[in-house]
Amino acid sequence: MTTLRLLALTLALAAPAAAQTSPTPASPPSTVAGAAALPDGQVSIAVGNFKCKAAKCYADLGAGIADALTTALLNTGKFAVYERENTEQLTEEAFFKGGTAFEGAELLIFGSITQYEPEASGGGLSFMGMSVGQKSSSIGMDIRIVDAKTRRIIGATQVQGSVSGNSFSVVGLLPVNIGAKSSPQIEAAITQMLNNAVKDLLLKVPASYYKVQ
Repeated sequence: MTTLRLLALTLALAAPAAAQTSPTPASPPSTVAGAAALPDGQVSIAVGNFKCKAAKCYADLGAGIADALTTALLNTGKFAVYERENTEQLTEEAFFKGGTAFEGAELLIFGSITQYEPEASGGGLSFMGMSVGQKSSSIGMDIRIVDAKTRRIIGATQVQGSVSGNSFSVVGLLPVNIGAKSSPQIEAAITQMLNNAVKDLLLKVPASYYKVQ
């Protein structure tokens, strides 16, 4: 089974798990456990707050993306993920200044939304002197993987998602809570971006962090 097909299956997300103070383990599905590139076991991980750096970005978007990434990582079956309600105060700045510690998780995920364009006018047809262009939506973010004990960045990636017009399916879109500014098109772009994020994180986490639960 190809990696892309694997990710398409694992990212058919369910509702977020109930809040708790310990990591939420997921039973590894056979499609993930059988992937030769992935070690046995799971990684204990927590997703911190995501910063908004794009011009049109807003605070709720960062929180929504972090929540959706948490659910996506959980549903791969390869991560034991701490509920986001327990990591709301986990910011990258405070952590690296030594003011914030997080007990239990071996790895922390921090991110920044660096590109956000929910409805840009793209190239299109000219009709009676007027430009009739298709709308497009795009989003991009930087992700950093941090060792919770050493505070060392052990990996990083940049991922993007982009959708134009109506050439996308609304089936299986992520349950991303980004407020009133949400639309099927931007949600499809976010889904694409998070698929890429999960794929990269699965490949970039060193095998030594996987533990048999």
